[in-house]
Parts: sequence; structure tokens; C-alpha cells
Amino acid sequence: MNQQAPHSQIPDMPSLLGWGGLIPFGLAALGTHSGVDALVLYGFIGGTTYGAIILSFLGAVHWGLAMQDDRSPYWYVWSITPALMGFASLLIFDANLRLLALMPLFALTWSVDRQAATRGLIPAWYMQLRTILTIGAVTSLATMLLA
Repeated sequence: MNQQAPHSQIPDMPSLLGWGGLIPFGLAALGTHSGVDALVLYGFIGGTTYGAIILSFLGAVHWGLAMQDDRSPYWYVWSITPALMGFASLLIFDANLRLLALMPLFALTWSVDRQAATRGLIPAWYMQLRTILTIGAVTSLATMLLA
């Protein structure tokens, strides 16, 4: 993959979809602070389940790139790891512990993406977008933890 300028323009569609993807996190965080029992419950369940789904998506990006570029088989292994870890977090029934499990998983997936970006394996714009969206996701999960 070609090296791109460190601050290349994020394409419109990934930007729109990425920012839109923060909406469920934000709604979940609002729900957990609503004081309405049903909304608090749905906020925790919805926010953490959505977080696990997003982790699956983040790993799947590497599966697609590995197929495209005939990369090391280890990228296939990594590509399923966030999904498995996200799924495992859903088996934690205590909401606070579930949130505490998810937040570092987002940091871990970001750090692997950062390594891939450093090697020129993903576009620079993707890393820019990932950084912003990871901050948004972790902030929302931390806000839920404070509820």
C-alpha cells in the first residue's frame, strides 16, 4: 500500500459513517444517566453490545486488507481477535466490569491499527478517523461507567 501524507483528507463517506457510528454510543451514555430505569438498563446493554459489535468491525478491516494484499497469516488471526474479546466482554454480567473490559480493548485495537499505519498497511486518513472515533467511543463508555 502506498504511503500517504500524515494528514491526508478523510473521504466524505467514511467520515459521515464514522461520525454517525458514534450516535449509538452517545445515546447509550445519555440513557445511562437518564434516571429512568428502563433507559439506564438499555443504555448499559445497548452501549456495551454496540461496543462489542464495533470491535468486530475494527478487526474485520484487517481481514479484508489481508485478503487484498496477501499479507502475513497473522493479520487473519488478529482480525478475529477483537471480535472474540468483544464477545467475551459480553459474558460479564456486571455492567461496570463489562465497561472496564471494553475500554482497554478499544485502546488495544487502536494501537494495532497504529502499528499497521506506521508500516504503511492502512491509509493515513483511516488512522486519523480511527483516533477521533476511538476517543469518542471510549469517552462514551467512560461516561456510562460514571452513571
